[in-house]
Amino acid sequence: MAMEFQTSMFASWPSWCRGKPTLKMPVLRINNFTELVLRNLIAYEQYFGHDTYVTSYAMAMGMLVNTEEDIAKLIKSKVLINHIGSNEKAANAMNSLCKELPVLNFCYVDEWKQLDVRYNSYWPKNIAALKRTYFSSPWSMIALIAGVALFALTVVQTIYTVNAA
Repeated sequence: MAMEFQTSMFASWPSWCRGKPTLKMPVLRINNFTELVLRNLIAYEQYFGHDTYVTSYAMAMGMLVNTEEDIAKLIKSKVLINHIGSNEKAANAMNSLCKELPVLNFCYVDEWKQLDVRYNSYWPKNIAALKRTYFSSPWSMIALIAGVALFALTVVQTIYTVNAA
């Protein structure tokens, strides 16, 4: 299922927009020091054990980013700004950020459950499969339109033939 990302000025990540699956999140600039700074902030939060906003944000980004294509989609949506260079390095940095890190208080659990319910519901899942299977290229769309037009013309011809007799 396709998902849209939008930038947000506020750190209330992610806010769920009704109607279409859209996540709003603050812009993250990935450079050579991003991983170091985030790891230190995570260690600080884990040490004091209070609110885990940075840890939850890093965990959520780690769940969203698995491949270079995920980084490319976030860059296209202007949620990530990659100063490292390659998307592969950025994906590796995001994936290695929270490995083997226990999060006892995931701040975005309600939003994540809503996202999971939305993603696994019947219609969005089947519409995404339909688009992926039958409308993945322009030629399949052209073939569908031509088939529908041919079917409509055949029905019209049949009606005129039956009425003429």
